[in-house]
Amino acid sequence: MYCRLYMHTDMSREDVVGVLEKRFGRAKKRGISDYGFGRFDIMIRNNDEFHPDRLRMYPDGFLYYELTAEADVYEDIIPTMDAISKVLWGAGIPTVVSCDEEEELNRYIMGL
Repeated sequence: MYCRLYMHTDMSREDVVGVLEKRFGRAKKRGISDYGFGRFDIMIRNNDEFHPDRLRMYPDGFLYYELTAEADVYEDIIPTMDAISKVLWGAGIPTVVSCDEEEELNRYIMGL
C-alpha cells in the first residue's frame, strides 16, 4: 500500500530517518532520499509546496508542511502506518497520513 506523509518540522530528512531508526532499526539507504526498513520503504523529501503562512490554514494546511514522504508498506499495513505516525508524533513531529486505506487507518488509530 502507498501512503503519503506530511511532516511539520524543522528537522532535516536525515534527522527524521534517525527518529524512525530508533523504532524500526537501521535503514538501508537506497537513494538520495530513499530508505528501506524491511516491512516498508520511505522516500522523504523537502515539500516543494511548503509555505509558512498556508500551513496554518484549516483544513488543508498540512499540504504546506516542510517535509513530505512517500511510504510503500509491504506487510501489516495499518499497524505499520500507525506505528510510523506514533513514532513521529512522539518525537514532536506533527504528521498527517494520507493513503488508500485512510478511513481504516483512522478507525484503527482512534480505536473506533
